[in-house]
Amino acid sequence: MVRGGTMYARAARRAAMRAPMLSQANGTHPSDVSRVTCPYCGKEFPTSVGRDFHLSFQQVCRALHEQRVKGKAGQKRQREYEEDSPMTKLMDRQPPTKQVRFDETAVATAGPSRHCDALADPDVTPIPDPISTSATAPNATSSAPRKVARGYTRDGIYVEPYPISTAGAPISTNLKSESDLREYLKSCGTLGDRDLFETAQIMMTTGLNGRGRTRHLNAPAYKYWRKGKEREVWPNNEALLRDVDRLPTGPKWATAPVIVGEGSFKRTHTLYMRNILEVVQELIGARRFRHCMRYAPEYHWTSRDRKHRVYDEMWSGEWWWDMQGQIRNKNGTVVPLILASDEVTCTNNPQGAKAHPIYLSIGNISKAVRRKPTRRSMIVIGYLPVDSFEEVKDKNIRAQYHGELLHRSLNKIFEPLKAASSEGLLTWCADGSLRHIYPIVAAWIADWPEQNDIACTTQSGCPKCMQERDGRGQGLDAPLRNQDEARQTLRGYQLTKNPATLRRLRLRPIAPFWDDFPSIDIGKALVPDLLHQLYNGMYEHVRNWVEDLLGTKEFNRRFMAMPGAQDLRHFNKGVTGVKVWTGRESRDMMRQFLPIVIDAKAPPKFIRLVRSLLDFSYLAHSARLSDTELAKMDSALQAFHDTKSVLLDRNNKALGIVKGEEGFDRIAKLHMLGHYTQDIRQFGTPDGYSTETSEHLHIMYVKIPWRMSNRRNPMPQMVGYTRRLEALEIQRAHIEEYYGEDLEFDVRAIVFEDETYDRQSEDDAEDEGEDDDISDEGALEDPVQITSAHRTESAVVFYPRPKTSIARRPTAPDVPARVIMSSYGAPDFLRALRRFLRTRTTTPDQNLILLPTNRFPLWHKAVLEHLPLPFAPAEPCHRDVVRVRPPVRDLAGRQSKAGIFDTALFATDPSCSGINSYI
Repeated sequence: MVRGGTMYARAARRAAMRAPMLSQANGTHPSDVSRVTCPYCGKEFPTSVGRDFHLSFQQVCRALHEQRVKGKAGQKRQREYEEDSPMTKLMDRQPPTKQVRFDETAVATAGPSRHCDALADPDVTPIPDPISTSATAPNATSSAPRKVARGYTRDGIYVEPYPISTAGAPISTNLKSESDLREYLKSCGTLGDRDLFETAQIMMTTGLNGRGRTRHLNAPAYKYWRKGKEREVWPNNEALLRDVDRLPTGPKWATAPVIVGEGSFKRTHTLYMRNILEVVQELIGARRFRHCMRYAPEYHWTSRDRKHRVYDEMWSGEWWWDMQGQIRNKNGTVVPLILASDEVTCTNNPQGAKAHPIYLSIGNISKAVRRKPTRRSMIVIGYLPVDSFEEVKDKNIRAQYHGELLHRSLNKIFEPLKAASSEGLLTWCADGSLRHIYPIVAAWIADWPEQNDIACTTQSGCPKCMQERDGRGQGLDAPLRNQDEARQTLRGYQLTKNPATLRRLRLRPIAPFWDDFPSIDIGKALVPDLLHQLYNGMYEHVRNWVEDLLGTKEFNRRFMAMPGAQDLRHFNKGVTGVKVWTGRESRDMMRQFLPIVIDAKAPPKFIRLVRSLLDFSYLAHSARLSDTELAKMDSALQAFHDTKSVLLDRNNKALGIVKGEEGFDRIAKLHMLGHYTQDIRQFGTPDGYSTETSEHLHIMYVKIPWRMSNRRNPMPQMVGYTRRLEALEIQRAHIEEYYGEDLEFDVRAIVFEDETYDRQSEDDAEDEGEDDDISDEGALEDPVQITSAHRTESAVVFYPRPKTSIARRPTAPDVPARVIMSSYGAPDFLRALRRFLRTRTTTPDQNLILLPTNRFPLWHKAVLEHLPLPFAPAEPCHRDVVRVRPPVRDLAGRQSKAGIFDTALFATDPSCSGINSYI
């Protein structure tokens, strides 16, 4: 982080820590401050602490602030709002108490109102005049249309709003009444205290059982709190759970019976579910999402001439735009429902207990937030019953019972949605306004077996189109499935029981839950699955092909010989020994794949095959794609099909890998890649609906709750644990808002936490502590220029200018020069240092005495922080690390750990271009 940003962060932390003491001194509350505004994007914040956090973590505003401050050459960095600091406000002002909104029954008010700012992109210029947020008279209404934000965003995207200005607008100028957050926390008792709540959440979420929590609570550390001052703490686990159970929870859980089977196989299962409409209302009304929420569709273009579309968020796709017209309500707000379901093994044993959770999110929330499990933007809405029907010997009947169990359970969950999707309902939204929403199923995240189960199709075809098994792997185009035709065919089977009526469409004899939902096109709703179709799908096949070509030993040797680098996984034992491939490991292997396959044994056609799949994968993984890039994806996929015949070469024993063209037909995932570009045009880029998010949720809502149960009738216990977990998350959101820690953020400033997992190898363990200090010290290079929204076509070259940072404390504070020359690979260190000092100082040469015994501080790591690139502004910030570490030797003088010496190029002549500037 930059030095200026760090100053803001440190001041904010100090303010948060000292606020309770100030409140006792002068009677004010830590969050009782006036609203302040960011001078760069115009956003309002309830506290200056929130404004300071915003300037610290929002890349665009932070960079603009740095440029403004750095304009004074030779002067030290100063805070932009020094006289308006959080501490000054806390000590000198006593403004009104911070408020929080709670759910209340919505009352319909006739007439549309002027659209609020939540519809407009916060980065669109010009910014419309803000609408007053003060509550009006009870029945006050307005028929004025919303102000349409048309123009360029700061990252160069031209926004075209929906032509009906009232689409997504509030139906009333009334705002949701607010309750006193301070009084609410007081009413929570012990868990309203910030420190005690933190203690409770740690004990409830770190895997401790009831006996372990009681043991911790009876420890001496909990008896005396804060320097010997005795404080109320729970005496045991039962008291802690009683307080947790008093907290407000999310939508309530209910059970419903599901009857499946006939005769001796007839049985009743239990479905655990929530009211889906209550979950939708909670998500769209959550205040924590108020700055990353959209209520109307948009078209995004590369420029004002509107020749090339851009797709990123769900509201930039065709589906929302088309559905907005189909609801036939000019004041209506479409709420695209994103569902995810999968049958999960609760244990590490594949034959162990299973659960079938189903999750729900909404497309109104930005994908940068949706993909983070910790943001609680995707909520579990049910646990579907699971039964293997092992006693049923006929596999067809067993498969039919399995499908009926799934769809009858889903029918009960989606029953409240039938009327709401066509008639709508009134709901308070995150911005406090009342809207007429239409929750409609838009996307369903599932793997290949689950997709066919949801669509009631056989796995010999495709759940999205009419492609048959023969020719499925040849890249042929087939017409999409007609949902009305599928409904009529399945209804006809229920009357005639003639399976011949199902064969033409390759359907299964099941009554689908989506039969009564005319707005659901289940084939279109099945979105791309990057994890199972690419990372753990096609690359598994390519990995096997390359292994057959090179041989197992040589294949592993090449991965083992790859040079190490920060954020690059090194497969020390090769890749064939990996038993279970996760998406993370597959991506790491994919990054190293191309240099692995380049070999004299591999014909150019085979290398082009691998290269084309890599091109397709990296484009599919992008956070934003234009029509031009989608055309490149189609070209890359076609190149794969054009070159895959090399795997059928009978004249080359190493390449006769696939047995005939029908061998590709067995790879259903290869066929599914052909639907990617059309799905991106409908729903935005696949990173907004990846199964990786639901895989993380399985850990939170299935695996951990199952471990916390006693394994006897575990489902009620799992539901109870989930309810308590959500209660703690809701309470944390209230506490963070009360103390000014609910960071007001722009969705583009969110670093994808799921992407920045810890790739640190064992070799870097000794430098782990340096990361905590890196943001507090470092030389800042010239900051990257913030690109104008009106970029010229001639600006086709961009040179990154990262911020270079080092830790406050050196890794090795006192190293002799002779050790630097011998162990650090710098034999000319003294001569180079003397030459450097001669050019930078006026000291005579005879006074520049440098000896091998002179000691110097050394840093083993430097961090290069890159802002988003102008041609890929939606991608997360990039962080490079340059490392150096001498070899480590044991007492016998043998090398026990290899040294690390990363290569880095330093710009020596900025007047030159390209590689010449580094020479």
